[in-house]
Formats: sequence, structure tokens, C-alpha cells
Amino acid sequence: MKSILLGTAAVVSAAAFGFYELAQAQDVGTADRDKIERAYAHAYSPYAQRDYPTRPLFGETHLHTMASFDAGAFGARLTPRDAFRFGMGDEVVSSTGIPVRLSRPLDFVVVTDHSDNMGMFGDLLAGKPSILADPQGKSWYDMIKGGKGA
Repeated sequence: MKSILLGTAAVVSAAAFGFYELAQAQDVGTADRDKIERAYAHAYSPYAQRDYPTRPLFGETHLHTMASFDAGAFGARLTPRDAFRFGMGDEVVSSTGIPVRLSRPLDFVVVTDHSDNMGMFGDLLAGKPSILADPQGKSWYDMIKGGKGA
């Protein structure tokens, strides 16, 4: 059985090498622009020949909310739900406490919160006992509540 397997592997290897050599030896020629344009004159996709958008979409592709530690630490107070509501055209209260609304809804919103320490800053602001039990967490909480740091 071993010799049959070895023989098969040798044939497969030789065939693969032969195809490789054959592919290397072929000359594919040069592209003829007229032939290419005639071949694709009736393309399957009606958009293939267009070089402009027919329905541009407008939206936000990278948005962090208070769930991301870095955004929360720098003052973001909106939740992911708030961000989606805002993008859909609803009025929300901004992180600075001012009511805000877009002039027209967005077509899409992508909330890209970081998974590391997700929600930790919200817990810190709320004074969650497990955060305050840690000396560093208590220090940060006291600084924020005292107005010494975002």
C-alpha cells in the first residue's frame, strides 16, 4: 500500500510540475482594447459601464459611544441606542447636554465601540460598587465627580 501511495504522489507531483511549466511557457499576448470593448458591450451588469454613483448613500462609518472606554473618558455620554436614534433623525440630548438633531437622517450608522473595557466608563460614572471597591477606580470616580478630568 505504501508503494502505491508513493507512486500516486510522484505522478501528481510530476503532473503539477508539468502544468506549471506549461503555464510558464505560454504567451498570453497583449490586450486589444477594441476586442475587449466589443466583448463587454452587452455586460451582464447595467452598471459596468458607469463611472458615477446613481444613488450615493451618506452615513457614519466609525462611531464610538460611551461604551468605549476612550470615548467615555473623553466625554461621550451617548449610548449605542442614542447613536442609532440620532442617525435615524431623532432628537437626542448631546454629551454636552444640548438637544441636537440632524437636518436629514443618515442612510447608515456603524457603531464601532471597542470591546476592551466595554461599559466600564459608564459603570464608573454611575459609581458601581465593584468599581469603587478598587482604589484606582475610586480615585478616578472622585476626580471625575470633582471636575478634575473627563
